[in-house]
Amino acid sequence: MRTYEVYLMEDEVAKAYFQREKLVFQLFVDYKMKRGLEDQYLQKQVEYITRPLAISYIQRAILQIFSQYPHFFIHNDHFVLEYPHKKSRASLKINSRCITIEGDGNVDAETAFFEVLRKLDACYLAINYGTEEYGWLRPVKTRKYV
Repeated sequence: MRTYEVYLMEDEVAKAYFQREKLVFQLFVDYKMKRGLEDQYLQKQVEYITRPLAISYIQRAILQIFSQYPHFFIHNDHFVLEYPHKKSRASLKINSRCITIEGDGNVDAETAFFEVLRKLDACYLAINYGTEEYGWLRPVKTRKYV
């Protein structure tokens, strides 16, 4: 099973740390490990660089796109999407500052959830702590002036 945590980053952070995501990833790893007094400082740093999620807005977007799909349902505050013919299943849970997506089998179901989030905002950063993978759902385009 794959587990991703998705955070909505502040616009300035997304622009400043585009192609330097490893630094942000390391902050989140340290935050997850929370050691003593560092806990307060790390929590404040994470709160400073992330935006609170508009839970009802995200829920409406997911329902609008998937509600007619026969293998989409809600179970214990989790949105669940299955593609049985592709052996793909994913669940999504929204908290105040983090979206958790768990995927099993083929990646199609979790990719569908990522696509919805990607269309809502350009500043989502997804992190898989187990495999140390991370990245923007929609990379910020930078302009280079010559």
